[in-house]
Amino acid sequence: MRKLIYILSALCFLLAGCDRKYDSPLDDGRVNSGKDDPKPKYYLNQYDPISDQGQYWHPDMMKKMPTMHYELYATSLGNRNETDIPGGDINAGSGFGLQYHLLCQSLNGINDIAVSNGSVYCGMWMDAANTVTAYKDARRYLGMAGPSFIVWAGNMLTNPGFLPLDGGVMDALGRNYVLTDVRNNPESSNVAIVAAHVHKAIIVDDRDKAFFDTNGFQMVYDARTKTTADSWREFKDKCNNRALAVIPAQTGELADFAIANGLFVINLNKQYGTSSKGQNTELFKEVLAWLQPNSPVYGWEPGVGEDEFVNLVSKSGNMMVAIHEFNLPYFSYNYKERQQPLLAHVVNPQDIDFEKDKKFVSFYLSDGPHAGWMMNGFVENYYNDPNVDKVKMSFGVTASNISMIDPLSFERIINQQSKKSTLMESFGGGYYYSDDFGTTANRKELLEGLAKKVADHMRQHRIKVLEQIAHDPKSAASMEAYQAFVDANDQLEGIIAIQYAPSYAEAGGEILWVTNKEGYKIPIITVCYSIWNMGAQNRQRDGTPTFVANRLNQSDSKFSSVIIHAWSDFTDTGQSTDEIAENAAGGGIRGAAAAEMCVRRLSEDYQVVNLQELIWRVRMHYEPEQTNKYLSEYY
Repeated sequence: MRKLIYILSALCFLLAGCDRKYDSPLDDGRVNSGKDDPKPKYYLNQYDPISDQGQYWHPDMMKKMPTMHYELYATSLGNRNETDIPGGDINAGSGFGLQYHLLCQSLNGINDIAVSNGSVYCGMWMDAANTVTAYKDARRYLGMAGPSFIVWAGNMLTNPGFLPLDGGVMDALGRNYVLTDVRNNPESSNVAIVAAHVHKAIIVDDRDKAFFDTNGFQMVYDARTKTTADSWREFKDKCNNRALAVIPAQTGELADFAIANGLFVINLNKQYGTSSKGQNTELFKEVLAWLQPNSPVYGWEPGVGEDEFVNLVSKSGNMMVAIHEFNLPYFSYNYKERQQPLLAHVVNPQDIDFEKDKKFVSFYLSDGPHAGWMMNGFVENYYNDPNVDKVKMSFGVTASNISMIDPLSFERIINQQSKKSTLMESFGGGYYYSDDFGTTANRKELLEGLAKKVADHMRQHRIKVLEQIAHDPKSAASMEAYQAFVDANDQLEGIIAIQYAPSYAEAGGEILWVTNKEGYKIPIITVCYSIWNMGAQNRQRDGTPTFVANRLNQSDSKFSSVIIHAWSDFTDTGQSTDEIAENAAGGGIRGAAAAEMCVRRLSEDYQVVNLQELIWRVRMHYEPEQTNKYLSEYY
């Protein structure tokens, strides 16, 4: 009996400790020393366990895996969105273009639905970028060492002669099509995408109508003369309002994702790449207001200033997710169950020498909220640059989104993080402007809702720094947004703030403060300079690595944050003091390598640190009493 009591007592003790966030095994194998220790909490254990706290917003319809796959090849071709490719007998391979791109996308989308509900066992994969690491990783994860069948431009699946080999896919999907006229009516492509998921039909262009009719297919909807406004009137009640797809007219990217998840599809410009033929601005506002609060808006609209559509998304209280990858339902397959306890490397502030008398500067890369880039080129071309360690380069990454959209890419980002770098959440659930967020709706409720979800993502992956962007990062409205994120997350150590225009560095490096619920003041550090190729000139706070180094050397600021424009290339001019020469074309120096060109020109007064260390140094410098109090609670 006594033995049973001991066992029950031990079990009660273990259960009582299950909800203690800081008492899990430590990174270095130690364990916390217990309640009698004057510092019972180990700093690196300050994170939350992986769990569903309601923070997941990415559509998750794909929960079953096919046992074999087709590969659709037309999507990788450079002319996949051209509208003037001749039609005709598609079995003759007479050409490719948007009509075949949309055919492949729609096949993929309705097939994803069929796989998910168990009516077919054959999956479809659009090749798109099989040489890119994210695509190769996904193929391995999905068991696709090679395609089960090669499907050229989608035509084999729609060719009756191929049916004995297709596993019954077309019989299960149905021989229905939606008709477009992408040459003469640009918006018919987007109408057709919505109609495809409503009618569970593939998309066929007017040029190929006769071929499909002859081979036993039936038109169930005619989109040839329809507009996006028509699509909204006819189909909005049949669409999922927990997400939205922005797909430019006369393109096909994201169509499979929109079809698979039953999303409405909108385009801002009525014709691709130009606003000269009119825009759907008022319709866009109406659709955004129809969405559930804090919904993701996937895609991008070229041919206009990005703030023209991001502003609309921001004001509605939703988040722009910049992406146009193929096969997203497969990338995010069963993502909630695939979440892993992946932890970002962080600086233990107990290890910082706060007595060091230096000026401190940090460098970080722009464009972190670009989810598609996180999957396609970011790691290979920027993140793994050997100069990252030299300059202790920090990175904004859309951790909340990419961990849902593509858990494998997120795992790669976390596992390959330099221990000298800082990862921060950028910009907090997607791309929006902090000062405009939710201003046409219930701003307070929307801010609090998003901040809670972002906090859960950050805390579960030990990400301590948040990046924000605003039209005016020093405004009262921006301060209100910062406060919401700080209120939601007592593990948030600091915020880095940039201004959208006319310069990321317009706020000049000013440090602002908000107070968290524990009474600690949290710094908002604005960017002071940007390394950005401005061609034949430099601007007041934007310019070459040499220009920024010279300005820093002339500055009295003790703490500086410098952003590197991801899309600027420079030419290495050695030790030259010329402030324009580095802008010469053809140099190919970017990212951390561009930061190194700046660092080599800094005076000995400077020490380069990552962003998290910069934040702790700012906190100790300006608020030593409360910072020491906080640190006294940890070891």
